[in-house]
Amino acid sequence: MADLASQLEAAAVRLRRAGEGGLERELTAAMRRAVQPVPGRIRDGLKPHLPDRYAADLADVDIKVITRSGSAATDAVVSVYAKAAGKARKLRRLDAGILSHPVFGNREHWATQGAPSVHPGWFTGPAEEAAPRVRAELEKTLADVAAKAAG
Repeated sequence: MADLASQLEAAAVRLRRAGEGGLERELTAAMRRAVQPVPGRIRDGLKPHLPDRYAADLADVDIKVITRSGSAATDAVVSVYAKAAGKARKLRRLDAGILSHPVFGNREHWATQGAPSVHPGWFTGPAEEAAPRVRAELEKTLADVAAKAAG
């Protein structure tokens, strides 16, 4: 997707130079629209990947979509971030399929839980599955914006 990001940023730079702010906003809006369903799919993947009680605890995880374009072609970014609300959570370890918890609430003794009750990919799985659809949407928008800029 790095090549697509370069193309998007190059188009945004050309549009800024041409004074076509409306088309630049359209491109940025399309970037956001393309990744909009991903946070919902990530939330939906909590229960199948984690024990029910822990999945319920993570229901309030803060998932954000961030789009930005800078002055260089490599600065165009569409990212999805997750941050645990409330308690400190090791989200990367959970995504890797590793859940650590205190044994019977005793914080002196911790256990690590994996398969079959914890499965990897609750976050990266939906994000990677969405990549082809997001890419197709962005390529279509890029072509539309390029046609409007040229015409």
